[in-house]
Amino acid sequence: MTLFSEFKNNIISKDLISDEDRILIAVSGGVDSMVLLDMLSRLRKDNKLQLSAIHVQHHLRSDAEEDAFLVKSFCEENEINFHRVDLNPELKLKNQSIEAWARTERYSHFNELKEKIGADIIMTAHHGDDQVETILMHISEGSGLDGLRGIREKIKNTIRPLLPFSKIEIQDYAKSKNIPFRQDSTNTDISHPRNFLRHEVIPNWKKQNPNLHSSVQQFTKNINEISDILDYTLNTLAKRVVGETDKGNIILKLDEFTDEPDVLKAHVLKHVLNDIQWRKYHWKNVNDLIEKGKTGSIIAIGDYEILKNRNTLIIQKNTVINNTHYKIHQGKKVESSFFTFDWQTKKKYVLNSNKDIEMVDAKSLLGSIELRPWKEGDYFQPLGMKGHKKISDYLTDIKMDSFSKNSQYVIALNDEVYWVCGQRISDKIKITPESTQFAELSFTSTVG
Repeated sequence: MTLFSEFKNNIISKDLISDEDRILIAVSGGVDSMVLLDMLSRLRKDNKLQLSAIHVQHHLRSDAEEDAFLVKSFCEENEINFHRVDLNPELKLKNQSIEAWARTERYSHFNELKEKIGADIIMTAHHGDDQVETILMHISEGSGLDGLRGIREKIKNTIRPLLPFSKIEIQDYAKSKNIPFRQDSTNTDISHPRNFLRHEVIPNWKKQNPNLHSSVQQFTKNINEISDILDYTLNTLAKRVVGETDKGNIILKLDEFTDEPDVLKAHVLKHVLNDIQWRKYHWKNVNDLIEKGKTGSIIAIGDYEILKNRNTLIIQKNTVINNTHYKIHQGKKVESSFFTFDWQTKKKYVLNSNKDIEMVDAKSLLGSIELRPWKEGDYFQPLGMKGHKKISDYLTDIKMDSFSKNSQYVIALNDEVYWVCGQRISDKIKITPESTQFAELSFTSTVG
């Protein structure tokens, strides 16, 4: 069976594409991507595929412009839409490797163009030898289970249909079909770890084990099956130990872990934050937080902050706290992206159980009153108490977590608080038998 027949059978048997799909193909000009482009071009007639190619010019080699010319010419000859992206290496972050920068930029542009042209699928030309290299790279870096899964054939809308095939098969196909391609001179530099594996390790290993390619395929299949089992287990466990706070933050109940090993706690957290790529230091930071962290300790992972609060972890999406001070008056509604506040006069007292609404003596609300975040030094006379209490002590006494403290608003006259919004009013503004005018204060927070 020819490579094209096997390629076609693989795509059909795994249902990787559908008829009339619009496919965006990443084409560097190397043999792998040019072969992929050729086979898809041959396949499109039967499946009525709409093909577009994207070529990324990294501007890292003096001869790279010839790669772009080759891809563009091939696309024009075969009536394939051609798109080019030019990168600027000077924009790379100082602590970022050139390889990581290039990969991040490529996939960012792939997804951007996919949305722009309405493509259904992105295809890349990763093959079986890339898989072997990737597994060995991840082992050498001390990777966890996710790293050992290697390159996956399909993740969301990104497909790598050449993974079942070896480099030799691809090269033989290119030779038999006279497919033009370019050699990247940097691929021979064995000072790069991947190139060292490619040229010095894997060829010698294949001499001893000619079936290395299929062995690694089976290995990744086994690892993915184990990973699927772990995902199922974590999903089942999460239903018991993961919840939500009243402000919409995720909460991980550490004390709900009973017979499970401690290591599962960090894995459940990673399962919850499934859109974040974890690094080795993330695992250390999370384990330290779980095992040694004191209440109030906070770490960051990606776009999230994780707070240790007694026997729980509280996960919050990074947000900007509003520090604006608002002058408030009767009949004036205040709205922001963080809250809605309203102050209305009422003819009579109405009892309610909503903690976000308070009925108070309207005559007690005198002076230049502000709605603002609480600050150190604020104090109030809690309802029912004779003495005063610092707001910081009150929030600690009610066991409010640090995230909630950061978004806690108060109504205050100078440093004296009249209402810890949504929590408790001051005794000074309570309704008494002598009250004749009533004010309804409402505060609805939208900050988690």
